[in-house]
Amino acid sequence: MVRKEGRKPTKALWIFCEGRTEKLYFDKLKFEERISRLRIKSFQSGYRNADGIVKEAADFISKADFQEGDLIACVFDRDANSNEQLSRAKATGENKGILISFSNPCFEYWILCHYGYFEGRYEQRDILAEITGRITNYKKNDSDLYSKTKNKIQDAVNNAERIKNKHIKEKTIIISRDSNPLTLVFELVSIIDKFRN
Repeated sequence: MVRKEGRKPTKALWIFCEGRTEKLYFDKLKFEERISRLRIKSFQSGYRNADGIVKEAADFISKADFQEGDLIACVFDRDANSNEQLSRAKATGENKGILISFSNPCFEYWILCHYGYFEGRYEQRDILAEITGRITNYKKNDSDLYSKTKNKIQDAVNNAERIKNKHIKEKTIIISRDSNPLTLVFELVSIIDKFRN
């Protein structure tokens, strides 16, 4: 069968998520946006540590479902990961072509970026308190989190990129415990956005 001129091929994006909040977020994005050129498949990883999640994704690349040209990403938080674990996760990701969507201290920092530029050091409880003041009836593992924030997604991308650039300027290792606060989820969201047209 001959492919129509100008039509771009469909790809799969496999997302390995550390937690339920992340999986629910990307499931809702997939459902609401219905990007025809990108099949988004999100999984909650069986691992809680960064290097385990990335190794699970790397092992998946050799499975029959993964096709040449597919994209693969891992979404995880700092949590109790040591700098050594984060460094191993980064190295495996770079070696296998896996996008690392790291958040420090937690994924919810990505949500907070929808509401402004926040550069002070945070712990998860601080971020959740900030979000609760901005999203009515916010609760952890909210299946409508994407819907509630999507109208501010470009603000989130801009704020997350700005904080990453601040860390780069300060020569902070990006995927480390020291890069607080940070979220690289904006890079994954930006990749997804490229498949809209």
